[in-house]
Amino acid sequence: MREAALRAIDCLRDRSYSIGELADAIDKSQSWTSEIVGDLEDAHLVDRTDGVQLAHTYEASLLAELLDRYALEKVLTGTKEDILVALLPGPISIAELQKQGFAKSTLYQHLNEIQETGAIAHTDDGYAISDDTLRSFLDARTRTTPFETEYRANGDRLVATSKGDVDGTPTAFSAFTRYGVDYYPAKTYVYQGDRSLDLEDILIHAVTVAENKKQMAMAAVFYLTHRATLDSSDLWRLANRWDCVERWADLFAYIDQREVHHEELFLPWEEFIDLANDYGVYPRGHHPEASLQRGLEELGDYLEAPVDTYLLGGGNLILRGLKDSTKDVDLVVADGQTFFTLAESLQDLGYEERGDLEAAYNQLDPSLVLEKEGFPRWGIFVETVAGQLQLNEAMIERCDQSFEYGNLHVHLLSLSDIFVFKSIMEREGDLEDVALIAQQADLDWEGIFEEIKTQDDRTGRFFSFAVLDTLDVLEERYDIVAPITDRLVSYCLENALLVSLEDPNTIEDLRTELDFPDHRIYNKLRQLEEDGQITVDRSGRLNTYQRIE
Repeated sequence: MREAALRAIDCLRDRSYSIGELADAIDKSQSWTSEIVGDLEDAHLVDRTDGVQLAHTYEASLLAELLDRYALEKVLTGTKEDILVALLPGPISIAELQKQGFAKSTLYQHLNEIQETGAIAHTDDGYAISDDTLRSFLDARTRTTPFETEYRANGDRLVATSKGDVDGTPTAFSAFTRYGVDYYPAKTYVYQGDRSLDLEDILIHAVTVAENKKQMAMAAVFYLTHRATLDSSDLWRLANRWDCVERWADLFAYIDQREVHHEELFLPWEEFIDLANDYGVYPRGHHPEASLQRGLEELGDYLEAPVDTYLLGGGNLILRGLKDSTKDVDLVVADGQTFFTLAESLQDLGYEERGDLEAAYNQLDPSLVLEKEGFPRWGIFVETVAGQLQLNEAMIERCDQSFEYGNLHVHLLSLSDIFVFKSIMEREGDLEDVALIAQQADLDWEGIFEEIKTQDDRTGRFFSFAVLDTLDVLEERYDIVAPITDRLVSYCLENALLVSLEDPNTIEDLRTELDFPDHRIYNKLRQLEEDGQITVDRSGRLNTYQRIE
């Protein structure tokens, strides 16, 4: 690139210019500046629809990012850009670069100058580009042949293409700008199918097609931007549908500052924080055991009369010595009077009510959420969690440890019950906590299965499906095989079929609607027919099934 072109791009990052204003800014004539702008427009770096302004393109956003990082006249001007393009395939020696027509003296001079900026590195194998953004920019600048990649899931299709005009609904990174996250990808991403797309679809499509650290980081930014409205259950279901559960679990773990399985997909945390802050989003921090203990003691000393509470979540695991930090203190109380006592006491101690809850926490339906700087967030529930998941007498009897902090009496729900709660919650970090419990504790799996059925019967809500999703992820990600998985699959499938067959359905309808293997659906239909719970009409081309009321 010409140095004057880089100066022009640098000016246009702040505002649009007329040709005359830009010529003055870069100290060139108007005719020379017009030529530069024409070249930049051809390269998709500037737009002239309303004056001269930086284009809303992938290449332009990358170049603006590089201008923040380097003095680009030392990196991209003249022959330097051609040398960098030659380095795109990987480490290349001086001798190999000479064979491509570069003079040896020019190579040494330019490579040394670029290396001083940190944009390239010299290894035993030769010179290589060390900056992913620079590599992406050069790749986008030099790509000339059309390409198209497709991803399929149950008849639906995602397409990543170099074509600007392609049939389908914009999704993944191509839809980010529409939902408030300014990002201009090099490719066009479209969905080709019959479903209307929600935020959850767009995010999981992005995770599916992401090719580099920057794109995974942008998927994390999109999640943080919209976590107040995203439905965690839908996200996990869609991740399973598009076969990206491992990637989605890694992204969730990354946002929660936990160990990821594929480090090569993620930016260093400090770089991600800078990127997230540019978009006005901030991951929530963890609080150590000392903060939890201090908060419990402060509340217990303030209470005027004894109060019984039941602790679930990360706070429970801290007091058991299974983990050392948490974001939340989740307490369940038995009645409204206890709730008001705790709420008023916490507010007197300086905690403030939090209203803009992310959806995964809001779905727990806390009666109140309170925060104070330097302490975990408190969520207080009256009898029920996740809408109607109930604290019942059996759970209270299974509490196996208790702590007293002045007048605050904290009873720890059993690890088996915590396993059920966290399998349903699906917040950041809950999956890792469930894996930790399964690895460290001798769980009562039979009791877990019975409690799942109890909760379904009591509430009329099928929490069992969320637990089944969690067990599937535990097996895939952590090689943890729960002994109740097969029975839970059978139980969930039976419930799904009975709901689906409130109206007549053929086997094809059921296979399309239900995310279960075909042989399981067939076997369960036969069992339900033998048990007299469904009828079967075999007079048509396909059998038609319906539930008996």
